[in-house]
Amino acid sequence: MKSSLRLETDFSYGKTNIKDIYFEAPYKIMSPFVQEDCTEVMQMCASAGMLSGDMFDLELKIGEHSNLLYTSQSYEKVFASKGEKTIKRTRIRVEKEARLLYMPKPVIPFAHSDFMGENEIHLDPSSSFLYCDIFNCGRVAMGERFQMKRYQSKTRIYVGDILAMVDHTLLDPSWFAYDTLGLWNNYTHNGLLYLYTPDGEQKSRWIQMIRDKKPDHLEAGCSECRQGILLRVLGKSGDAVYDYFEDIAREV
Repeated sequence: MKSSLRLETDFSYGKTNIKDIYFEAPYKIMSPFVQEDCTEVMQMCASAGMLSGDMFDLELKIGEHSNLLYTSQSYEKVFASKGEKTIKRTRIRVEKEARLLYMPKPVIPFAHSDFMGENEIHLDPSSSFLYCDIFNCGRVAMGERFQMKRYQSKTRIYVGDILAMVDHTLLDPSWFAYDTLGLWNNYTHNGLLYLYTPDGEQKSRWIQMIRDKKPDHLEAGCSECRQGILLRVLGKSGDAVYDYFEDIAREV
């Protein structure tokens, strides 16, 4: 199945509003929670998850001065492949002095699944942005640790004309035993968080805040990019990693 979801916002009458929206089954958007400081939009899915051969295109355009939190209703389940990849493409544009917190729930690749994620993000230099991507090694309770065929996610983030961050996550259990020493050890979840702000002093405060909020049960590494901050986290629960990212988002 091929499906798409497009959303565009603007800022009017002192609030962030949905200017234009289009979606196809099984995806849709819950009625937004419009507030003066930030509008929350939740993506919903009527199906159990993404099947072999499914293609989903997500496009977000955050208009000037908008302030949006974009989340999803539940974990993204990727079912076993029957010879075809499951593909999700995400395109995001954040315009002048806008702010976007992009926080979808983690992805769960089932045994024998083959997933490809392609993410391209363009930020105006005056905007603010938070992006998270959380990966689960599989259905741990069902004994499916690292039993996917392949999980691949490519992310490119541009600030103006500058390529600010590139990430390529590729897991192929036929190549490596990821749950061994020197790789993921006994961790099962991997979280990526990228933060951008045009304010240098705020950037320094965010780095300190990320360190202060880190729970002891997570392993984390934080790097300052040419543009923005990159945080990589290892944990044993998707909720634990997501909660940490939520704590950070509350301060951004």
